[in-house]
Amino acid sequence: MRELFDLSEKYGFKAPLVSISKEFDFKQFMRLCNSLNVSPTSATVASDIFIAAQGFDELTVSLDYLSKEINRKVSNIRHHLTLLEKDALVESEFITTDPVKKRRGKLFKLVVPRGATLSDLTTIAEENSYPQVSSNTVETINIERYDDKTRFIELQIVRYLVKAMRTNRKDKANNIAIKIKHENKLKPISITARAEEGRLIYLPDMSYYAGAITWLITHITNKISEKSAIGETFTLPLEPLISIAKDVPLTEASAGGYINNAIQSLQRISATTFDMRDFYDAKHDSIKDIELFYKLFRLEAVVTYQDGKKVEKKAAVIQFPRSTVQNIIAAIENNVAINDMLLIDSDVFATKNEIEILFGLWAREHLITGRQTQQIYSWNELRESVAPSSSLNEFKRKFSNMILANSDPSYNAKISPAVENKIAKKIGTSFLSEQRKGELIIEYGRATVQGYLINIGFSEDHGYSVIAFRRDMSALHILSKIENKSY
Repeated sequence: MRELFDLSEKYGFKAPLVSISKEFDFKQFMRLCNSLNVSPTSATVASDIFIAAQGFDELTVSLDYLSKEINRKVSNIRHHLTLLEKDALVESEFITTDPVKKRRGKLFKLVVPRGATLSDLTTIAEENSYPQVSSNTVETINIERYDDKTRFIELQIVRYLVKAMRTNRKDKANNIAIKIKHENKLKPISITARAEEGRLIYLPDMSYYAGAITWLITHITNKISEKSAIGETFTLPLEPLISIAKDVPLTEASAGGYINNAIQSLQRISATTFDMRDFYDAKHDSIKDIELFYKLFRLEAVVTYQDGKKVEKKAAVIQFPRSTVQNIIAAIENNVAINDMLLIDSDVFATKNEIEILFGLWAREHLITGRQTQQIYSWNELRESVAPSSSLNEFKRKFSNMILANSDPSYNAKISPAVENKIAKKIGTSFLSEQRKGELIIEYGRATVQGYLINIGFSEDHGYSVIAFRRDMSALHILSKIENKSY
């Protein structure tokens, strides 16, 4: 039994105690709480412990001290620590803080479980909590169709598929056809998005795909560490998925509105198929062309179940394409960090401006690949590159709103006489025209967005308004966040 008299003498702490180690990975701990469906209250208590422990060199506090700090009874805190211990997220040992009678007390320690323990927990959660759903309706062709082996599917989604998604919430179309020019190909890539039933995928739905991929990477990482079999169909509890996708606490993710919206988004993602033509070119000797029919994933079931407290909850049973799973496995086995694998990040979807979302994805791709060769665009050229499924009016209006929201207060425009009469309004340092009633379009403005310094103005050389880009050196943190060492 360890003697921790120094804590009693220094801080007056008496057992029971709770601690963390210097190497404790809180982010991974919370991801495991999500994966193991730990209750929101227990996860909140763990978060409070982590914060409180930071105030002491020993990273240890007494439950009595913690009780006063977070306004919970000691018995309540101990109850949640016991629940976490059942999930192997807490370890305990007997210690003493009493130098006289040496009474036995307990020390709890938050931990990130490794080894067989974690495998057993995740296996039990999968086998006992949810009914298994067989998968035999979706077959994927095993073709090496990705030009990047680390960002596997996400790079292709950002480069192509997101541009064939609805950018207008009220759009009732059941298919969208676009062509995307590629600098290395003579023919543009043709993409048709079509809905099996109902409405096509709406761009903000992709936040749930980003959340699902983040969950999947963590889940497969744990499976690989235990050499467990990995299939293609996975059961994702909806609350953790919503928490990741919408960046909200688990306590909020359980609200009915979030649950219903998540299910509807997953249904739209599942119902949309992307037909891709002219994806291959002459460099393939035997394959002249392939028409690909691609789904981001297939929603197979929504399961309603009761947790340990008899509270009704929901989970989604999702089948991912085999190529997605295989490329995640390959990336993990090559020791690629999770942040290096994720190009679609939840913070991209924090805005309600669909064009800003597409621009954020477009900018991230160019930042990490260096593919951007063109630096100056007309409005329509930029629309075709960033959001070809949108109308020009919609694109100009929403792109202008993005510039206004991030405008440079030090910008000093020099208005050309050619457009002077078009200026209808000045907002901050930006000058706007009104092409339609209530639709203001920037004629002159400057802003920094997603690592790019963007200038909009009339070009005397071109004879029309242009949008110019250059990388903003003060925003290198954006590049460092998404930079991939394989490039």
